[in-house]
Amino acid sequence: MRIFRDRPIKQKLIAIIIVTTTAAQLLAGLGIVIADSVFFRGRLQRDLSALAHIIADNSTAALAFNDPKSATETLGALRARTHVVNACIYRPDATILAGYSRQGTLGCPPADGQDNIRFTRQDVVVSQAILLHGRRIGTLMLVYDLREIYQRVALYGSTVLVVLLASSLLAFLLSSRLRAVIATPISQLVRATTLVSETGDYSIRAQKLSRDELGVLVDRFNEMLMGIQSRDNDLKKALLDRERALLEVDKERERFRFMAESMPQKVFTAKPNGEPDYFNRQWKEFTGLSLEEITDWGWTQFVHPGDIEENLRLWKDAINTGDPFHFEHRFRRSDGTYRWHLTRAHALRDSSGNISMWIGSNTDIHEQKEKEEALRRANDDLQQFAYSASHDLQEPIRNVVVYSEVVARRYHSVLDADGQQFLGFLKEGGRRLATLINDLLAYTSAGMVEIHAAPVDSANVLKYSLSGLAEAIRESNATVTYDELPEVFMGEAHLQQVFQNLIGNALKYRDKGQPRIHISAFDRGATWCFSVKDNGIGIDPQYKEKIFGVFKRLHHDRQRSGTGIGLAICQRVVERYGGRIWVESEPGKGSTFFFTVPRHAQAVRSAAVESSTG
Repeated sequence: MRIFRDRPIKQKLIAIIIVTTTAAQLLAGLGIVIADSVFFRGRLQRDLSALAHIIADNSTAALAFNDPKSATETLGALRARTHVVNACIYRPDATILAGYSRQGTLGCPPADGQDNIRFTRQDVVVSQAILLHGRRIGTLMLVYDLREIYQRVALYGSTVLVVLLASSLLAFLLSSRLRAVIATPISQLVRATTLVSETGDYSIRAQKLSRDELGVLVDRFNEMLMGIQSRDNDLKKALLDRERALLEVDKERERFRFMAESMPQKVFTAKPNGEPDYFNRQWKEFTGLSLEEITDWGWTQFVHPGDIEENLRLWKDAINTGDPFHFEHRFRRSDGTYRWHLTRAHALRDSSGNISMWIGSNTDIHEQKEKEEALRRANDDLQQFAYSASHDLQEPIRNVVVYSEVVARRYHSVLDADGQQFLGFLKEGGRRLATLINDLLAYTSAGMVEIHAAPVDSANVLKYSLSGLAEAIRESNATVTYDELPEVFMGEAHLQQVFQNLIGNALKYRDKGQPRIHISAFDRGATWCFSVKDNGIGIDPQYKEKIFGVFKRLHHDRQRSGTGIGLAICQRVVERYGGRIWVESEPGKGSTFFFTVPRHAQAVRSAAVESSTG
């Protein structure tokens, strides 16, 4: 095919015509030969079936009277069919009564007791039952030679071959005369295109010799030359503009490098696949290596072994998604010490939205991390102090309350009205102070107790919480309902604290009507979101954040006592598990408190680590 492809178009036209004609004639001849063979086989099958019926009917008497001679004479009539090579009449016990063989050697197949016609590779075998009054008394077996079919195929094939050769010769003679009609205009067009290619002169035009498709092709070619001539001028102008743009790009690149080298941060760029291709001077000074050494050795050699796995995972995620990269990790300095850095990288995209490069910076935050660690230790010490102080104050406060009650009981008759009033102030102050200390202790405990990441049935925790609030629910005649609640990864004591504080607040800040409280939960992907809805007095939107602060109360009256720590405890517990808590409310329309809890234990463990380090 490659040799044929490179031949002149005149030869191709002749070859195409001859090959097409020959293929068509050959296909038609094969179709005729195959059709004749198929039809002949069908006709032969019908003829042999009829012949077998005739022989079987004529052999009934001979078989019934066991007359081999008469049966042999009947089979002798098969000599008229030159391609019948063997014939046998079998008795019911499968023995041969009479036989016929054109070649002198009897070769009948055994009787199989079935009436059929089987074609083998060289013969046709006919099995026909011999019946007497509808009862099978024997079997006729005929073997027919298929050479007749092969002879017909050879005859028809020879005829097809002769016709094929004659038609191919005629096609060659006609195509040799008619090829110039197509080849000459194409040759003219080729000469014109060659001249344009050699000279680069787009003012040359091809000669039009006909109005057919080739004439249209010449017109379009000439129009194309006109367009190319116009675009060539535009291209020359565009090349000049491109050279100017490249100069501007080089200036911008130099400006970027100057800025990168002047910045205090370490700056790098990377290819769209994330492979770094530039590090600024600060990188070289920090590592003590040249750009070539950093690139050849790989930037991951400077990352702390404890940070490398997470670093590579987040970097690959950013490369795959195109999202900004943000990570805190430790880099090894030239003296071998590791320093904390904050690395940011953003994808620069082209006009089509594809990433063309990554630009990133590494900021040294080692001193900041040390200050955060010191602040964390100070917070831990302060929290421990608050816990210890709250715990140690319980006993003196309890003594004040107990002995004030003893004084009131024993010396009630001795004290005058002012003394009894002062003693009442002392008792009330001691009670309130004891409540405050207990709440403060609960608040500090919420931040110190180790969290648990085992699944807990929140419905059972809610029921236990309601049993602890049974007296308050009975006194307020409240109705508390809840939907089906899920299992969550949260400590039972912590979840109970949240439920009791939120439901207790709903009972405390109820309206004049019957309190109605409803608890539900719904799926929010990675978290479960719980809601505690009431029909109480509501909260002004401006105080929605303030109410979660320690000692923050919106109502200071005797009917609604409290220290203002309950919601702060709820917030601290929920945030310890990586969740958050908020409220949606309007004055006079009730409130709905929401809080989220992670659905998976891994998220709980991650939240615990973040809580302990920050």
